[in-house]
Amino acid sequence: MSKDLTSLDRMVDYVKQLRRHAEGRRAVHIRLSALERYFREEHYRLFAAAALRGVITRFGATMFALPNADLVLITKDASVHDIDPSLNAIRRKLKDSSLIASLDPVQGVSDEFVVWFDLEADYEEFKNYAEQLSDLLRLGETAPEQMGENSELTLKKVGSKKGPKGLIKPPEDDSPPMAYQPSHVRMMPVIPPAKEEVTDRDLDPELLLTLTKALQGADVAGLLRKQFVKAILGSSPPMPVLEHKFVPRKLVYETLLEGRVLAENRWLSGYMDDLVARQVLASTPGMTNEASLASSIKVTSAAVLSPAFEIFEKSLGTQRRSKVVIEFSAVDVIANPVAYQAAIAMLLGAGYRLSIGDLHPLAFLAIDIEPMQAAFVKIALPPGNKVDWLNNKTETAIQNKIDRVGKARVILDGCAEPTDIDLGHLLGITLFQGQAVDPMISA
Repeated sequence: MSKDLTSLDRMVDYVKQLRRHAEGRRAVHIRLSALERYFREEHYRLFAAAALRGVITRFGATMFALPNADLVLITKDASVHDIDPSLNAIRRKLKDSSLIASLDPVQGVSDEFVVWFDLEADYEEFKNYAEQLSDLLRLGETAPEQMGENSELTLKKVGSKKGPKGLIKPPEDDSPPMAYQPSHVRMMPVIPPAKEEVTDRDLDPELLLTLTKALQGADVAGLLRKQFVKAILGSSPPMPVLEHKFVPRKLVYETLLEGRVLAENRWLSGYMDDLVARQVLASTPGMTNEASLASSIKVTSAAVLSPAFEIFEKSLGTQRRSKVVIEFSAVDVIANPVAYQAAIAMLLGAGYRLSIGDLHPLAFLAIDIEPMQAAFVKIALPPGNKVDWLNNKTETAIQNKIDRVGKARVILDGCAEPTDIDLGHLLGITLFQGQAVDPMISA
């Protein structure tokens, strides 16, 4: 793993050093990871590297081999005409790939296999591209020998030299299909109980008891929803990073009650969250994903420490635990610190990654994130007017803390309008969740 991380470090460091030396330089990203698995094997990468050797020898180019089988070539004083013959040799070698066969390459123009950059004109664009590519490959946490097979996303720049960039998934595996053999029994949908006739009221102990009884016979698995967390970088297309699964509390109220819950007591609703999380885990929700880096699911510390998590764990079978992110609410972490520490010790030991959600922006500033050992942190966009919590001083403080925590780790949740995404970009956030990013659908 250290070798691959070193190659990413060297690439990013090298690109940063070119800030004052971009004149006459050009970069090419050869995306072998976009091809079928067979064409991502090592001997194809070695062939591609050998085909570029002439450019390296003549122009003193630098090449980086990335952990997902891609190659990045940075040249000095080499024109498009100097580089393209080597790329054509690579394309001929890979002509049996369905992606290569579908492309009609234009010299010097980016497509789904080759991405071009003129550093003299677009240095900042390439620097950001290299940093984002590095961050995303690190998030994959895949061993070197497995990257070619399991790397799911890489950056792309399609169209003209200044065309949009985004994330795409490699083609479907071309190996013969295997017969499906279920490893567990999933909870089948049941007819939900009749709604309790409750007038509009606050969540109090009596209403919590009503909800608890109703939840015992409810199809909680049927309330599970999913929504993508996506990276949105400038004008680039949204890029799936996490497929998040959760049971919206509002949906629980709407399903089980005739009336509305006007206000919540965070401690009483926490008890209900524990009950829902245990039932969701026991229903063995599928956590495989094909369109993002990983899947995530919202639970509680008490649910992880319950027998329901053992059922969930067994249902995952041989699925890599580093591809599953377990999300906790910040209130749950603070209210149950001992339970949280016990839960994450078990989860981290098994290879899972963690996320902390439901953080108000001001709580994000006040809380020390690192002891929580979370790979992702979700800032929940508060309802109402942003002037109630955001001023120039707060904006600068949030920007600085995001830089310290890492832009590849911070998610702005609750983005209902495109302006919410604009606000996130202002704060330095690149990962987003909400209806303006991806519609919530049944899991």
